[in-house]
Amino acid sequence: MSSVQYMEFDSRYLPAACISFLFFLFLFKFASPKLSKKIFAKYNDLPEASRIDWDTRVNSSVHAVIVSSMCVYAYLYDDELQTNPIWHNSPTVRTECAVVMGYMLADAVMMTIYYKQIGEVFFYFHHAASIYAYYYVVVYGVMTGFANYRLLAEISTPFVNNRYFFDVLGIKKTDPLGFTNGILMTLSFFAVRILVMPIYWMKVYQVYGTEAFLRTGHVQMVLLVTCVVLDIINLFWFYKMLKGVHKVLRVNFDKNYNDTSRKIQ
Repeated sequence: MSSVQYMEFDSRYLPAACISFLFFLFLFKFASPKLSKKIFAKYNDLPEASRIDWDTRVNSSVHAVIVSSMCVYAYLYDDELQTNPIWHNSPTVRTECAVVMGYMLADAVMMTIYYKQIGEVFFYFHHAASIYAYYYVVVYGVMTGFANYRLLAEISTPFVNNRYFFDVLGIKKTDPLGFTNGILMTLSFFAVRILVMPIYWMKVYQVYGTEAFLRTGHVQMVLLVTCVVLDIINLFWFYKMLKGVHKVLRVNFDKNYNDTSRKIQ
């Protein structure tokens, strides 16, 4: 029997996805370029492809701040997300997932329009999988606890984008600001994308095979297959981050060692 037969379609949160879609298109096309030109002089000197990349990352950071703030709020104040992660009807989580859907759709549109500059086939698959997964949270209110837990990963996104912004602005990775952001990026990425993995899969194990889990039908594959793929990607990205951090630490160590040696001489 299809899982949809166990669920009641609820369109109340779809307008939030539409508003999110329009908001992020507006932010990318008008707000980000206008504000960036006023605040950052170097933005005006960037080639078109770099300005487009900059504006998409502004979108990404704004989206991450909004969604991660809602996630943390729900995680701290909605206790039933922990006790009933599959069927608890959480308005906060369903709204945040609607925001994610709108953002992903807007980003897909922007990638299509500017495919030569920022388009990547991989991200189309990523966005499609995300929209598919969060659609069920938004319209059926299922897997809310697991969705909220996974979206905590957005906490690390602004630090990742800052690395790009600093590079464009001429702030080196070995400079105090760039170095601090690199450490925060690595630590936050580890905390919300790597460290949470065994906790997440323990929660999945606890509900696997239960009546509540079986009622989700094919939606349970989102909980399993999609998250396995995302975890593999996150492990690969974290490995690359560690290599980058090691390189920066080595450069700083060599620089400090050479400075100390010259002073002694």
